[in-house]
Amino acid sequence: MIWFFSRFIGASLLLSLIHIKAGFIYMRIIFWGAKPLLSVFGYSILAEKSDTISAAVSLNPVIFLSLVIALSGIPVREKIIPAVTGTAILTAANIITVFLSFLSYYKNNEILWTITEFLNLTANFFLPLLLFMVLLPVKRLIFNDPSAV
Repeated sequence: MIWFFSRFIGASLLLSLIHIKAGFIYMRIIFWGAKPLLSVFGYSILAEKSDTISAAVSLNPVIFLSLVIALSGIPVREKIIPAVTGTAILTAANIITVFLSFLSYYKNNEILWTITEFLNLTANFFLPLLLFMVLLPVKRLIFNDPSAV
């Protein structure tokens, strides 16, 4: 278990450094995805609001991928599909969060903002762990239990 956490911390540091330098690319993808959703309601993304939202939604892939990298006992080739699938799901959740953030701002709706905050917290803290546990054989590998799937 200590080795897992050591690998997790190392992967998190490496991916965080990459995110600091290139995270703006991921955020452009998120905003590109949210833009057509907002346009359906006649709104657009405001550049001055995007930095605040960027910080709130862009780190969950770092957490998820750090967990995937930290997991040993699975060949790298077998981690690729779960890593891509999980990152795609997190990206979709982030697009929806950005869309709802801007919609909440434009509509000035407190209930919509509360829903958006709940989704943001869920996508940032719970969803990476859930995806990690669902997409990879975590119990079997972390606890060395060959009978668990």
